[in-house]
Amino acid sequence: MNTNKGLEIFKKIGLSVIFPLLMFVVMLIITGTNEKCYVNGKLIFLSGDMVQQVFLNASMTICVALAIWIQLKNGRFDFSGGATMILTAIVAGHIGYDTKNPWLALIIAVVLAVVLSMFTATVYILGRIPIIICTIGMTLFYESLTYLVFGGQGIRVFYSSVETSVFGRLPGIFLPAGLAILAFVVFTYFTAAGRKGKILSNNQRAGVNIGINEKKNVFTTYIFSGIILGFAAIIYVSQHEVGPQSGLATSGIMFSYIVPVFMGTFIGLASCDVIGIAIAAIGMEIMNYGLNCLNLGAGGWQQIILGIFVLGFYSFSAQTDKIQALFARMKAGKAKA
Repeated sequence: MNTNKGLEIFKKIGLSVIFPLLMFVVMLIITGTNEKCYVNGKLIFLSGDMVQQVFLNASMTICVALAIWIQLKNGRFDFSGGATMILTAIVAGHIGYDTKNPWLALIIAVVLAVVLSMFTATVYILGRIPIIICTIGMTLFYESLTYLVFGGQGIRVFYSSVETSVFGRLPGIFLPAGLAILAFVVFTYFTAAGRKGKILSNNQRAGVNIGINEKKNVFTTYIFSGIILGFAAIIYVSQHEVGPQSGLATSGIMFSYIVPVFMGTFIGLASCDVIGIAIAAIGMEIMNYGLNCLNLGAGGWQQIILGIFVLGFYSFSAQTDKIQALFARMKAGKAKA
């Protein structure tokens, strides 16, 4: 019994990590056959910088992807997450830089993100308006505040200070990223809202009719998404200068991280969604690093390549049932023979 369980766990781990391993092999072959990827005879794709950059970028991606997924899996598409993150980053960044205390900035980021998220949830519940309209309105409101706080200058020095940007570098970045994962796990497996979220995402009205308290679910979900966005904000401000935003630009920032969400939920079928999202984020960052080595990491070419890859991945995932059925028939045929 224990042996079978161990083999099952090993199989799930293997199926989960196959995506980043394949991505690494593919990018190694592509970069290895391109002269542009060599400096002084050495392949830059295999430099020590690769591991560092992959983990740095993947940590941010994981936090934002979990914040998006925690709402999607409860049947809500939240446009305001990016604005919450940017406004939080500006305020926490200023306070942290003025006090030269990154730990205070981390605490302020989490608290403020939760407060803003709870305000969004309150407007949604009391306003009785569709979630998309509500969150677009809240996005515009939070973006307008980025022009009002601290003279509309944003925060441009936090990330460049070694003293304050510890959570944007290794190993400090693992703390907010790990806590974001922990918050997601606690919500998903240890709260009623997390366990019942799948029912609401499939049919919100049916969920309410069978006794699920939607208001309580909304507030609980927004508390945890606020916590995760707070961790994402401290990483973001520790790696970038953050300026005021307008015209729903923050939604673009937020949803530029959405690809690992959908890829991760598919990969997570072999284990669980949080592991799938983390694995997808690492795989995507390996691809992005390879594209940077090829000088294709910015501009239109990156978007074209990413779009083709995502389309191919989704096309493959849509055929998984047929592929599984084919292998089942082949296995049954061998058994008869």
